[in-house]
Amino acid sequence: MQASCITFAAIYFAQMKRIALRTPGRAAASARPARPVTPQPTVRPRGATRVRPRSGLDVLEQLRVVVRLAGAHSAHLERTTGLPGAQLWALHEIGGHDAISVGDLAAKLRLRQATVSNLVHRLEDRGLVRKGRSPADQRVVELHLTPAGRKALKNSAAQPRGLLPSVLEGLSAAQLRKVYEGLAVLLDRMGGIDPALAGRPLPFNE
Repeated sequence: MQASCITFAAIYFAQMKRIALRTPGRAAASARPARPVTPQPTVRPRGATRVRPRSGLDVLEQLRVVVRLAGAHSAHLERTTGLPGAQLWALHEIGGHDAISVGDLAAKLRLRQATVSNLVHRLEDRGLVRKGRSPADQRVVELHLTPAGRKALKNSAAQPRGLLPSVLEGLSAAQLRKVYEGLAVLLDRMGGIDPALAGRPLPFNE
């Protein structure tokens, strides 16, 4: 009985070995390398437009529009008020900060003090601004609007500071950073910022 059991076991295992050699197992099939996946092309949504690269002429067109719009606004202010844009902006700041000094006015306009002194002199000649000494320090000259100056400011347009300063003031911090950084690149290629030029009004008086 024991010998027959051993013989049966030997025959069984031999038969199983032959079957294994003829038929690959699942493990061997799973070990085959995976078929590479072909990437599918990106489908552009219907109606989507491709953004074309911008050229230097595209930027030049924008600069032309900015300069001409600001110039047209300044010309309109001068026709309606009789004051160039820079003088009207100075009048606006003096009206909002009574007894302001020339130095502080220059800081608010971001102009050189000599340039602002000339603006104030023209406004004084027109009878729109008067000068006075500070009671606290007689060396300090303070600026005040005259009744004619208050009337001129009241009759001015909605943007007495000029178009560009008003638009820039309305931008968000992120938008201002983009504009500043873009212009900084342009100025760098043109030789860098010149403080003397930066401290003078624009040709169209802003």
